[in-house]
Amino acid sequence: MHHPAKGMAAQGCGAKVPAVASVSPRCRAPNRAVRQGSSPGGGSLARLTSLLRRQERLSRTLTPRVSVTPPVNSVDTLEEDEGDQSGSQGSGVGKGGDLSTSEKARLAKEYDLKSMLAKCIGLVDSCLDEAVPQQYPDTIHAAMRHSLLGGGKRIRPALCLAAFELVHEVTAGEADDDVDVLKRSFLLRKCMPTACALEMIHTMSLIHDDLPCLDNDDFRRGKPTCHKVYGEDMAILAGDALLALAFEYIARETKDVSPERVLRVITEVGRCVGSRGLVGGQVVDIQSEKKKMGKEEGLKTLEYIHEHKTAVLLEASVVSGAILGGASEEQVELLRGYARDIGLAFQVQDDILDVTASTEELGKTAGKDLLSEKTTYPSLLGLEKSREIADSLIEDALGKLSSFDYEKSLPLLLLAKYIVARSN
Repeated sequence: MHHPAKGMAAQGCGAKVPAVASVSPRCRAPNRAVRQGSSPGGGSLARLTSLLRRQERLSRTLTPRVSVTPPVNSVDTLEEDEGDQSGSQGSGVGKGGDLSTSEKARLAKEYDLKSMLAKCIGLVDSCLDEAVPQQYPDTIHAAMRHSLLGGGKRIRPALCLAAFELVHEVTAGEADDDVDVLKRSFLLRKCMPTACALEMIHTMSLIHDDLPCLDNDDFRRGKPTCHKVYGEDMAILAGDALLALAFEYIARETKDVSPERVLRVITEVGRCVGSRGLVGGQVVDIQSEKKKMGKEEGLKTLEYIHEHKTAVLLEASVVSGAILGGASEEQVELLRGYARDIGLAFQVQDDILDVTASTEELGKTAGKDLLSEKTTYPSLLGLEKSREIADSLIEDALGKLSSFDYEKSLPLLLLAKYIVARSN
């Protein structure tokens, strides 16, 4: 059986590597898309309310049987009756129910997510270093490299690569050990350009988000932000250049993937970044600062912000990897749903960490949301209820992977749990 991390772990980055990304305009499946001009959040409040009611019922009746915040290197298995049903919802998508609960527990225990992430970070960092060399004009490229190569968890590239390997069927040529690994690497040729571009786009969003006219932060990843080192003018231009380069990489560097798939990925990315994605979320975030809202309006607005500022790029990461890997439409939509859930959970956890973690732990200024009088999940619902929402979202995300091959889905399973277990 093809191990889920084998392709990623086996590669070096001696070859020139591209970049790409993908995303949905909203954190909603196409059949539930909100019509243009509708209010922030659309019908998303009903979903959040359902989550809250579900948690209240659980707290009154029983302790949940699944922990979704375990150590990073382990996956909690469901109880026997749940495990026996794990493959029943797949409609032929995969073989998630072929393994017993004990076999799943063994595989999860043996899988080392920390090692996989370390290898992914090393590979992605090496590729990004080659993708954005220091060259003339010196200042703009130094500013781009300052933020792009300044550390980071590389969650978005990891999600992209994991989704690709989950659905990609290795050909005889790709599995041939006699051929040079770098030249034959399907991961580098087909998916790494997308993974790199996703990180470029993410970095662009951080550079711009840190500007004095937006969130006004002096530190990012434990280092001075781009505008503090190179000035606001260079920071704006560095973000612009990274965004443009990401699209160039999609079109120029992706190899051995059909033009139709590449075009579909480009479409996903464009929607993610624009007024119906990152930009739209940022606009609503700015306009909501210090605005007094009732609980219902606050939750509706907050979910819209989180879905657009954060979740869309995580959705892009998973969906683009799946598209490039040749996923069926059914698989793409299951993975899109998984990504929407972990994307919102990611930002809920960020809200929690802004209150509970220190500046040193976060690598950026702690307590900024409180000082800016921003609406957050803890400010509206409290820490305990916020944690319950994050846990419920991750539990829902894990359910959407139940029909896939369990061993190949382990990276996505563990990355979902890592999102709510992380401390920065």
